[in-house]
Amino acid sequence: MAVHVDQLFLHTLDDLERRTTTTDEYEVLMSGALLRKLLLDGTRLTDQVNRRYRLDLRFRISAVSPYEQLLYEDNPVFWAIEDALDPECALAYAPFDATRDQFLGRRVMRFSGNWLTVRDVINQLANIEGAVHRGEPRDARERALQEMVNFYRHSGLPGAVNQVKLIGRITVRGLGPLRNAVTASAGQQG
Repeated sequence: MAVHVDQLFLHTLDDLERRTTTTDEYEVLMSGALLRKLLLDGTRLTDQVNRRYRLDLRFRISAVSPYEQLLYEDNPVFWAIEDALDPECALAYAPFDATRDQFLGRRVMRFSGNWLTVRDVINQLANIEGAVHRGEPRDARERALQEMVNFYRHSGLPGAVNQVKLIGRITVRGLGPLRNAVTASAGQQG
C-alpha cells in the first residue's frame, strides 16, 4: 500500500526540517530534492495536499533593501544575500509574506553577470549537483551557479548548499499552516 499523500507531505517536511540544522554537506544537498518535490515539480506535493485544505500559503522573507537595490544597479561580480533573506535575521529588511512565486523569484546571488534566484538554487542542487540528478549545466545561469558552488564557502559548506539550508527553513515555516491542518485532520480521523 502506498503512503497517503498527507503522510508523504508530513514526512517530507520533517525530513527537510532536519536537514536545515545539519552541517553535513550531503545531507544539506539532498534537501534540494525535497524542496523541488514540495515547491517546483509539475505536480507539487504541496499543491496535491493543499487541494483539500485550500490555504493561502505564504513564505516570510526580507524585502529588497535600499542597499540591495544599489547592488542591483551596480551589477557586482559577486554577491550573496546569505542570512539576510531570513526575516528572523538581524540583517533582515522589511519582512513580508511572499507568495510561492515571489519566494522562488527572490534574487539571492549574483555571479559572473548572472542574478540567481531561490528557484535557480533549488534547481541547481536538484538537477546539476546531484540531489535528484547529477548533470551538466545547460545555460549561463546554471554554469554561474556551478562555478559559485566552488567559488566560496560559508559555514563550512559550499555557498549554494549553505543557502539552501536557509531556503529550507523559510519553506518549513511557510508550510507550517498546512502541516498543522494535515496533523489536525489526521488527529480527528484517527
